[in-house]
Amino acid sequence: MTLLEDIHAFIDADTHDEARFNTLACQVFAHQCAEIPLVAALAKRAGKGPGSISHWSEIPAVPASAFKATQLFSGRDACRTFSSSGTSGAPKSQSAYSEEGLALMGASVRVNAARYLFPEGRTTRILVLAPSPEIAPQMIMAWGMDELIRVFGLEGSRFLIGAEGLDFKAVIGELQSAADAQLPVTLIGASFGFVHLLDGMREAGVRIECAPGSRTMDAGGYKGRSRALTRSELDSAIAEGLGVPASRALNLLGMTELASQFYDGVLARDSAEVRRKENAAWTATRVLGPESLEPLAAGERGLLMHVDLANLERPAFVRTDDIGFWDADGFEVLGRAEGTGTRGCSLSVEELVR
Repeated sequence: MTLLEDIHAFIDADTHDEARFNTLACQVFAHQCAEIPLVAALAKRAGKGPGSISHWSEIPAVPASAFKATQLFSGRDACRTFSSSGTSGAPKSQSAYSEEGLALMGASVRVNAARYLFPEGRTTRILVLAPSPEIAPQMIMAWGMDELIRVFGLEGSRFLIGAEGLDFKAVIGELQSAADAQLPVTLIGASFGFVHLLDGMREAGVRIECAPGSRTMDAGGYKGRSRALTRSELDSAIAEGLGVPASRALNLLGMTELASQFYDGVLARDSAEVRRKENAAWTATRVLGPESLEPLAAGERGLLMHVDLANLERPAFVRTDDIGFWDADGFEVLGRAEGTGTRGCSLSVEELVR
């Protein structure tokens, strides 16, 4: 089988075999060194080429900021390019995909959702507080949510933000209609979108008791927003406004730079007592010291580095600017390392691009 076929099979199996993961990770690294010049340059600078490593933990990660500086794509025929949101005029991360790359991401979306969003095998009406791919073709989240609707959504599943923005009355109408019919819903959107919706419901004196089996999934954070909630505050607001308990309200970490996502494990565990992001079988996460870039022990705070084998066409080893920690239950994001002068942010990205 080809490397692409091997990764598809590994994702479909949805079982983490560390030896197999290591073999595939090293093969992906060798492929990307051959096909993506910046990956090869970084490996050469670190003195860690494909022939000198035996374990994926030795592979040097590409800083996420590099996705803003240059095109990082090993495919031959890009058919879709996603870009991150951000301040107008500021550089944005770009991620290109071929048809084969989109199919690989689709497999990641489906298998991940089956384990973490619909672990009991239930299908629901999926309502998305985001624009559709037709309206926002550059938004990777919209593409992924469209895939969720296609695979897991019952009739009536839809996106709820159109060209004119969020129609509050339409959202309430959809939620109330489903509640009256005792039809479980999955409400998905940006974290601040939930805050906006729930604030509006409270101001209007509206409360909806969603049908048993309903769930919510919020993604992202509150950067640049005037109002932010802690996780417990958002959980309480969701329970109060929608009747969905914290054990069925999960957060998703997604990145434009990666093809896979990282879910809270609360729904799979049916408990919100411990809320951590969990790694799918084909991903891994480590926490690195901001200055040393060496792995940190459980509980220590540092920069998060992700490995995503579904990111075959783009760097699969990505060091982020997110600060977090890990423990036996998974990992968590605590914030951003903005303006800290960390090595992870400044290590010769511009020089490597040149």
